[in-house]
Amino acid sequence: MPEISRSAIRAWIETIATGEFHYTKVLGLQGKLSPEDDTKLRKIIYECCHGSTPICESVGRSDGVYVPIDNHAQALDWQSVGSKIDSGLILPFDLRKYVFIYPDTTIVVAGSKSSGKTGFLYRTVVLNMEFVNVMLLTNLEGGLGMLKDRFDAMDIEIPVPAPFETKFVTEHYHHYIKHPNTLYVIDYIDAPEGTDFYMIGAQIKKIDQKLQGLNSNAVIGLQKSRYRDTAFGGEQTLKAPTLYLAMDNKKLKIVDAKVPADKTLHPKDMAWTFLYDNDGTRFDKIQRYYGE
Repeated sequence: MPEISRSAIRAWIETIATGEFHYTKVLGLQGKLSPEDDTKLRKIIYECCHGSTPICESVGRSDGVYVPIDNHAQALDWQSVGSKIDSGLILPFDLRKYVFIYPDTTIVVAGSKSSGKTGFLYRTVVLNMEFVNVMLLTNLEGGLGMLKDRFDAMDIEIPVPAPFETKFVTEHYHHYIKHPNTLYVIDYIDAPEGTDFYMIGAQIKKIDQKLQGLNSNAVIGLQKSRYRDTAFGGEQTLKAPTLYLAMDNKKLKIVDAKVPADKTLHPKDMAWTFLYDNDGTRFDKIQRYYGE
């Protein structure tokens, strides 16, 4: 169990919490607290609320629920921004026919094991490499050799040197979100310690926040169970993305889309079947799916 200390709790509230939280969820402590630990945690949270520089406050309507205090908001000149600005992002499956993607937004691809999630992400890299600065942030699951084989087997020629950057990253992905006019493709965000899945939603939120004002986008891979559409990390992973996709064996589904390309046709729950070439990153025989 994580140590219950003032410094650890303050750090969690200031860097991990993205909205209302119950005090028992701090540091992932829910279900792990002894009565003595519970009393200690409540005391530290109280001090965080009532100190000389409070960092959170009680929501009030429910006992034990708090929200971080954000004192860093800046005034926005929203009237100088153009209307209906398109990011220009290209996605596999011709998804842009159905969804509108603004700049400074995130797209999540939640995939079950061996569903084609990495193939979708790599194909997104190559589809956009000639039109925008692209950076692939990969945890190299499968190794550098597998990464090379997948790109080499693609049905789109990649120049030498490749017109995109590839970096080995396993955590703190938001630290790399700093360049304007850039597409960041992340394969993939996992729970930092293998079990603290509650942190995945917070990581997505941090990436989304870092994108603001950069005219950039991020396409983020997540893992999920075969039996549900949302990724490990649950409902928290649904909050920030402008587009949320679920991939299972031979099937892709739009779980949520904030802005449809055609206002008369909302793409939520649209689905497609496909065959996946495991040697590369090619999706064949793509067809709309109308079943459950």
